[in-house]
Amino acid sequence: MTIAPICRTCNQAARLTTKAEIYPNRPDLAEKAIWICEGCGARVGCHPGTTTALGFPAGPELRAARGLLHDQLIDPLWRNAWREPCYAAAPRSAGEADRAKGKHRRVCINRAARSRVYAFLADRLGIPGAECHTGMFDLERCRAAWRALRGVTYREIRVWAQEREAAERERRAA
Repeated sequence: MTIAPICRTCNQAARLTTKAEIYPNRPDLAEKAIWICEGCGARVGCHPGTTTALGFPAGPELRAARGLLHDQLIDPLWRNAWREPCYAAAPRSAGEADRAKGKHRRVCINRAARSRVYAFLADRLGIPGAECHTGMFDLERCRAAWRALRGVTYREIRVWAQEREAAERERRAA
């Protein structure tokens, strides 16, 4: 059984519905689950295919801050990681099999990069990785995340992650 998220604005349990209620002109979203606070209208989406909230309900200002953080800083860092020179692939012919391999390679690189970006952000914010999801951020944490990531490159995050992994290997070997 899924537990309803509590709105941090109203301190009320949210109600589960579908996005058809919010976006009546978007049939592509109609069946997706969403939690809505009856008190203030704050809302939060769900993990794909589930009714598990992505965090806690947010009003317009917080939703905008979370969206901006994703669109401007978090997502570009990991989505473009495969373009870094350190991941340059050997030249290949442009055959269909090679294109498929290239796409799979990008997916793998980006998956690892996304984990690294979130681990880096959690470290910079001083919070556990499990709490480092924008759906769990309030406005102040969104601002702190913005400050932590502004001007950071994926190359810096990758170096940070490699140093951290090396230190962990040394710790285990000791």
